[in-house]
Amino acid sequence: MHTIHSYLTKKRDNFLLLRIIAALMVIYGHSFVLARDVGTTDVFLRNGWPFYSGDIAVMMFFVISGFMVSGSYIARANLADFMTARLLRIVPAFLFVLVVSALILGPLFTDLGSAEYFASPEVRRYVTTNLAFSSEMAWTLPGVFADHRMPSVNGSLWTLPAEMRMYLLVAALGVFGLLRNWRLGTVALLALLLAGIVHPRLLPVHTEWLRLGAFFCVGILAQLFKNRIEVRHDVMLALAVLTYISYNTDSYQWLLGLSIAYFCFWFAYRTPYLDLARLGDPSYGIYLWGWPLQQVMVSVFPGITPMPNFLASALAASIMGVLSWRLIEQPALRLKGRVGRFLDRAKARWTDFATGVDKS
Repeated sequence: MHTIHSYLTKKRDNFLLLRIIAALMVIYGHSFVLARDVGTTDVFLRNGWPFYSGDIAVMMFFVISGFMVSGSYIARANLADFMTARLLRIVPAFLFVLVVSALILGPLFTDLGSAEYFASPEVRRYVTTNLAFSSEMAWTLPGVFADHRMPSVNGSLWTLPAEMRMYLLVAALGVFGLLRNWRLGTVALLALLLAGIVHPRLLPVHTEWLRLGAFFCVGILAQLFKNRIEVRHDVMLALAVLTYISYNTDSYQWLLGLSIAYFCFWFAYRTPYLDLARLGDPSYGIYLWGWPLQQVMVSVFPGITPMPNFLASALAASIMGVLSWRLIEQPALRLKGRVGRFLDRAKARWTDFATGVDKS
């Protein structure tokens, strides 16, 4: 049997490798919109795909995230521990890239003088607005990259508010016991997917996040059906063939989405295992730093074309990803135990206090 559960028990997968590849795909796709326009586009669009490499990468990110984050809640079964772990995973590295962008990259690459730059309320707003994980994000800093094809300081950040809302979805499903009852959980998730298709305005999410939410829900469904879903070469091949022959039909994008989701598990479990965990997890840092470093390359080398931009930025972002993991993300994740112990002590004291009140 090649069920997802059977592979989970082995604790050997290539999800980390796939996340790194996906993060590099995002940089690759963005190079065609940030570097000098030479009339080309990425390989997926050139071959007739309806999505470019960055879209495909983000879809894979959300499938993997839905699968792993829901699995994390099932393992913990504690809302406080779960949310603490999620916040420590996403916020510190995010805050770091925001602060460095506003206080270091901004002054270096702005068209304004230092005094005028730091006097602008946009500098503070860039950090505080984005850190609120709102759908209304701050994209620019005063005078920074103003003459570029796209002046955004970090266009990759748009997925993070969506990711945070997906964490809340998992928390809600967990609190109501829907992650431990696969039947009820499936009904709830299918209802959400149907609402997103038929009446998207019923859902409290930005319309641009609906597709991401759908892939996240597919990841949760994979977690719920991990004892039943088999990861097989012939199924992957059949999905690929069906997707190919359905081109120019109404079912094409649905089959393509299903193929991308299944590919995540096929790649993770059926390709030769590479033990990258000992090197850390630079994927999040690569994703966060890719766009601003690509903009830096455009500033330093104004005529740079897409492929040199991609290669140089991918290398620089990979270095920053490793540093982000070593210096920011990994130390932050070590705080989970301390925060958990603090919450346990606080809960125990409150219980003692409440018990004492009841006895009086």
